[in-house]
Amino acid sequence: MPGHVSSLGWRLTRIRIVSMVFAMGALAAACGSAATPPPPSETPAPTPSPNPHLSEPASVDAVYQALRKAGLAMAVNTANAGKEPIKTLYLTYEAWPLTLEQFSSAAELRTTTGFDPETKPKFGEAAFRFVGLNIYVAYGPHVQRSSPSVPDPRFATAAARLAAALDPLLGPLEQSSVQPIALPTGAASPSAVPTKKPKPTKSAKP
Repeated sequence: MPGHVSSLGWRLTRIRIVSMVFAMGALAAACGSAATPPPPSETPAPTPSPNPHLSEPASVDAVYQALRKAGLAMAVNTANAGKEPIKTLYLTYEAWPLTLEQFSSAAELRTTTGFDPETKPKFGEAAFRFVGLNIYVAYGPHVQRSSPSVPDPRFATAAARLAAALDPLLGPLEQSSVQPIALPTGAASPSAVPTKKPKPTKSAKP
């Protein structure tokens, strides 16, 4: 009888050992699976910034909205629709009048306004004028004498901010100003006047 009890005890001990081995194996497997790092997440590709440059014919309303978005504080006075220019916005910017005009094309703009980047504003024209695509921009009071004076530095700074905001929309810009300001990089410079080549002189006959 004692031998039977001893044999039964040994069987129970073996069962317990086997159970413990299986439990330890399951625990090790669980720990191993938990330690496996998750697959790295893919980095989303950067979204390219939209190109703000407008195409001809550009809308004067789109120009106005873009200038407001650029931080220029402007007050709208009146708006006018017509033939050429098609639409005109009369604004106030930094206490000076600002006019935005939309023409049907860049060619029509130059025909109607007679804009010339190589000449300064004259009688009846604004102190600062900018042209890009089919949009004409006039900033400052109209010159009331044949020899306009240099504006206050405050207005020259405001004109420079205006040009910097216009260039990404309409550039390269051209200007005709009583005091030319530095246009953004890549802006058009006044076209050079071609020099005439001297005619070849005839050699004297021997």
